[in-house]
Amino acid sequence: MRSWKRLLPAGAAWLVLAASAEAQETGLPAWATADAAARVVELRLEAAGDTAATLNGHHHGSAQLVVPFGWTVKWEWANRDSTLRHSLVVMAEREKIPPEGGRPAIDNAMSRAVTSGLAPGQRDLTTFIADPAGWYWMLCGVPGHAIRGEWIGLKVDREATGVSVRLRP
Repeated sequence: MRSWKRLLPAGAAWLVLAASAEAQETGLPAWATADAAARVVELRLEAAGDTAATLNGHHHGSAQLVVPFGWTVKWEWANRDSTLRHSLVVMAEREKIPPEGGRPAIDNAMSRAVTSGLAPGQRDLTTFIADPAGWYWMLCGVPGHAIRGEWIGLKVDREATGVSVRLRP
């Protein structure tokens, strides 16, 4: 069983964003856009919160992004935290969240300064190909941040025909 599923409260169901207030006509949140013809997904991701940092308001895997295998992922990463440094890196899902970021599991799937983080107000742009298929964490690589919940799930799926985002209530 995937680790993000183990974190769900008993009986909790994942909701597809099309049913949430955050959804657009495409069924994606405002921070994600997809172009199926071009096989590209664009993400606007940010860290925020001075005491309990979140990724676009999500933490402890409360959001899971599903991207079809082979699609191009472009992300704009911004540190909106007023005091702490943050980064973003895609790491392979394992038994436990790592204490800090490391080498990305997908080539180029990381912001600059993975372990030292970007200073408040800084941003970074990244482009990578969703390959290989599998389960990943998109997490803050600054030591201790991911363990405190600064991560969301990513699934690169060979069976997916489009991009989706699921939230747990």
